[in-house]
Amino acid sequence: MVIADERQIFEAIKMDDAGAYEKIFRAYYRPMTAYAFRFVGNLPESESIVQDVFLRLWQKRRDITIASSLMHYLFRSVKNNCINFIEHERIKTRYQAFVVQTEHDRNDYNEFFPDPDLMSRIESAISALPPKRQEIFRLAREEGLKYREIAEKLELSVKTVETQMSLALKQLRESLKSFKHLVLFFIYSIKGK
Repeated sequence: MVIADERQIFEAIKMDDAGAYEKIFRAYYRPMTAYAFRFVGNLPESESIVQDVFLRLWQKRRDITIASSLMHYLFRSVKNNCINFIEHERIKTRYQAFVVQTEHDRNDYNEFFPDPDLMSRIESAISALPPKRQEIFRLAREEGLKYREIAEKLELSVKTVETQMSLALKQLRESLKSFKHLVLFFIYSIKGK
């Protein structure tokens, strides 16, 4: 259904007329969705693309200049969004294939399993911290105290506690760097050992 007075309707939309916007939406939503479906072959994605076009029309209504007709502008926008969507899907597919191939070639799964004596190494690394830093770390991680509570208990400033915790975590990461991503998981989950 082509709207004869679409230029006047678009001018009304530019003046914030929601009724005019709804009229355009009702007239073109289904045909635009069918048009998008021809490109992407997926109804939910087609609907999403068309909704994005209508959303942009409303958001940018005062800035949009239409040279030909509103219908041509909307359908051209759908086509461009479909092309962008297809290109984005191609990039995702290539990346997924790359990740699968890289992991297939690698076959090194050991890094995802904790070393049997990881906890004893973490404990040794914590014990190697300077005494006050170790005490602050244990109060925070093992007893679950907040920085403010630690500061009150040890008669320190909250800033000092924050600094000491930051230094403790940095030192532990350095001491345990051979464990890569597992270190942070275990350091943050050792409460109540």
